Amino acid sequence: MSKKRKSMYKSYVYHPRYGDKPIYTGACYPTSKILQAHWQYDETSIFPETAILADTNLQNYSVYPIEIYVDIEKKCRDCNHWFLFFAQEQKYWFEILRFYVDSDCVKCIDCRKKDHNIKSMINDYEKLVKNQNRSRKETSKLKNIALELFQLGYIKDRQKVDSIS
Repeated sequence: MSKKRKSMYKSYVYHPRYGDKPIYTGACYPTSKILQAHWQYDETSIFPETAILADTNLQNYSVYPIEIYVDIEKKCRDCNHWFLFFAQEQKYWFEILRFYVDSDCVKCIDCRKKDHNIKSMINDYEKLVKNQNRSRKETSKLKNIALELFQLGYIKDRQKVDSIS
């Protein structure tokens, strides 16, 4: 089996929009052309059968655009589980959201969601702490958020949690 093609039996983190298996497109591009489509493809495991053409006019790039997207096998920086950075997901990131094409997906969808939830909790915590005229319900919510942030290690001082009343 080629270095560029991984086993179809490997287990990947499930993505709610794209699933947990490569999305084969039926496009037939030579592997050599795909490898030339972006410098990163030489250094990672890709699925050539998942290729979709990119619209380089919609990309933000400093030197090299991505000409063809392919599903890329990745290992999550946080949980160390294998996941796929799908070609369709890349197209969305780089052409719709306009991320720089040198941006890299380093976390699985589960860890990205977890990070998003923690940031949301921190924002809620900051808003509630600033509000001097909190209702009982808001104070209870603040206490719960503070306790969770303490348990996660984002609040270091237990006194901050205990002093909420």
